[in-house]
Amino acid sequence: MKNPLANRLVILGIVLVFFAAACAHTIPAGAVGFRVESNVADATVWVDDILVGKAADWAKDGKHIRAGFHRIEIRHPGYYSFFQEVELTAGSQTLVKAQLRELIQ
Repeated sequence: MKNPLANRLVILGIVLVFFAAACAHTIPAGAVGFRVESNVADATVWVDDILVGKAADWAKDGKHIRAGFHRIEIRHPGYYSFFQEVELTAGSQTLVKAQLRELIQ
């Protein structure tokens, strides 16, 4: 015996899951598409002195951050840090290429 209410609830649940996934990828107003490429994949990415993740995570899909002036720094123990100041404008896509160099022993 089939329960029409249970079938509707299952369908509603599936729709809500897809809706939540779509909302999770909504780009905030005034956001800028931002990617980082580094020769050291597990280097950390800092935006305005705030740790925001690993370089590998920012390379493949990129992230979105607010438009404006930012200081981008890429760090990893045993390497000189890379930094760049950038002005990001809304609606743009920005790529920062960080070539880290090993510390001289």
